[in-house]
Amino acid sequence: MTLVDAARQWIHSLLLALLWGGGAVVLVGMVSAAPRFLATGIYVLRPRPSRPSPESHRAVVRRRVIQRDHDRIKDEYGRLRIDPFRGDELAVLDDLTVPEAVALVQALAAAGDAAETTDPPTYEKAVLHLAKAWRQAQARAAKTEPQPLPDRPLEPRARTTEAGVPSNRRRPRPPIPKEQTCR
Repeated sequence: MTLVDAARQWIHSLLLALLWGGGAVVLVGMVSAAPRFLATGIYVLRPRPSRPSPESHRAVVRRRVIQRDHDRIKDEYGRLRIDPFRGDELAVLDDLTVPEAVALVQALAAAGDAAETTDPPTYEKAVLHLAKAWRQAQARAAKTEPQPLPDRPLEPRARTTEAGVPSNRRRPRPPIPKEQTCR
C-alpha cells in the first residue's frame, strides 16, 4: 500500500463519516421541524372566518361606550372619596339616611353585577340608572352647606368615667407568664 492509496482511503473514510454525520444532523433537524411544518400546512388549509357583520361591530362599540361611562362614574366617585377637600360632599354621600346616597350605592352594585353578564341591554339599563343616581347624588351634595369649623381650639380632654371624674386606672395588661423550672 502506497502513501497515495492510504490518503485515498483516509479521504474516503472521512467523506463517509461526514455523509453519515451530516445525514444524522439533517434527519434530526427534519424530525424537530416537522411539527412546525405540519402546523403551517394546517393553518394555510384552515377555512378563514367571514368578516363580522356590521351589527356585531355596532354592538361592540356600544358596549365599549357603556363601559366607558361606567368607568368614568366609578373614577369620579373614587376621586371624591380620596379628596380631602371635598369632605362635606363625601359626608352626604356616605350618609345612608340620605335617599340619594342609598340609590347611588345600589346603582353602583347593580352596574357592577350587570357588567359581568353577557346581556347588553341589562348592562345598559344598569349604567343609565347609575348615571341618573350619580347626577342626583351630586346635586344633593351640592345643595348641602359646608359645615363651619369650630371657633374655639380643640383641647385634649382627659379620659373620664361616667361621673365625670378622671380615671386613675390604666388599661389592664395581660399577666406575664412565670418561668418554669425544669427538674
